[in-house]
Amino acid sequence: MERSFIGGLLHWRWSKPSSLGGQGGQMLLWAACSANLARLFEVLQTFTTPGVHPALLCAALLLGACWASEGSAAPSATAETAKASGSVLLVEVSGMTCVGCASKVRSALESVPGVASALVSTHKGVACVKTEASVSSSAMGEALLAAGYALVRLDSTERCPEDIKVAFADPWDHRGQGLDVVTISRGEEVELDQHIVADKYTVIDFGAPWCSPCHDAAETLQEYLTSHPDVAIRAVSLDGQDPETSYNQPVVGQHLAYVKGVPWFLVHAPGGKLIYKGMDVKRVLSVIERHRKRGGQP
Repeated sequence: MERSFIGGLLHWRWSKPSSLGGQGGQMLLWAACSANLARLFEVLQTFTTPGVHPALLCAALLLGACWASEGSAAPSATAETAKASGSVLLVEVSGMTCVGCASKVRSALESVPGVASALVSTHKGVACVKTEASVSSSAMGEALLAAGYALVRLDSTERCPEDIKVAFADPWDHRGQGLDVVTISRGEEVELDQHIVADKYTVIDFGAPWCSPCHDAAETLQEYLTSHPDVAIRAVSLDGQDPETSYNQPVVGQHLAYVKGVPWFLVHAPGGKLIYKGMDVKRVLSVIERHRKRGGQP
């Protein structure tokens, strides 16, 4: 039974190279290919495969799976040599699907001996790591694995790419040029009524640097504003590198005490009436369109 199972597994693995996808598959592949068999056994024992010892499944994975899965490329040769003090490493990480993931990944990477700092973008799925001493790529992979993530690719670079810096900046810092967009708070208290534009639809946009949906919403709103000059954005950025820092900002207690999270929008019609509050940027646009078609009537 075990022999036929392994034969079937290897046939399945080689005939369908992308089948072992997702975070779970990448975690298995990383553990196997870094020769961390003890950790691999722990992972395998969470699966229920009657009649098959984890060691046999491990052997099958080692034979056919190492780095064959899509998105699970081995760290590049250049990254293996980029371990000296002062190096900058670009790390692709899978599994960052939550608002707190950036903080967890940064903590995991900065716990690795030799890592000075890590700039993590959930929006881009990457981290830019600066080193201060020799760094082991396998140690970085193990640290990410222990935190529940997987190292997909590791490359050396001269500096952190600008698109990562932009993704980690406030959602509106590099957007809205030439449009009616103003950041009215970076965490400090602010009187929103003082920033409502009387003759336009005013969207109060609460967002944060680490919030991927906030960046997506800003992109959507920016595109909308290019053809709708009667809309103004007043941005409130919950400044901080992680949710804990951002949600401790004074403006949160002032305006978001009973809100689940960000992005959060308040939409005021010309004249100042509140016509929408919520987290859905598509609803923001549909409410404005409907209100405009009705000639300003509710």
